Amino acid sequence: MKQVILYGISGASRAYTVLNYFCIYEEFVSINTILGEARRLRMRNPDVERVYAIDNRYGLRRDYRESMKCNSIESHYIFKDILEREGIRII
Repeated sequence: MKQVILYGISGASRAYTVLNYFCIYEEFVSINTILGEARRLRMRNPDVERVYAIDNRYGLRRDYRESMKCNSIESHYIFKDILEREGIRII
């Protein structure tokens, strides 16, 4: 089963922190599903400035946890860079 994960991150004023995330568990993920869930993610938390979609891969959860554990702008920016390189920006 294919999994797409949406990450909602803040802007530079809040150090690019991941504020929300959502997993889409569907065999065939449609663009409408991704856009709809990205909008809902942003509506739930207005501080979300960007939403990225990325395929779930081995080690992604570890990268996310490390960025939250260190809780510094550098660790958050590294995770944002991973999202930009391996995923796509939705909003």
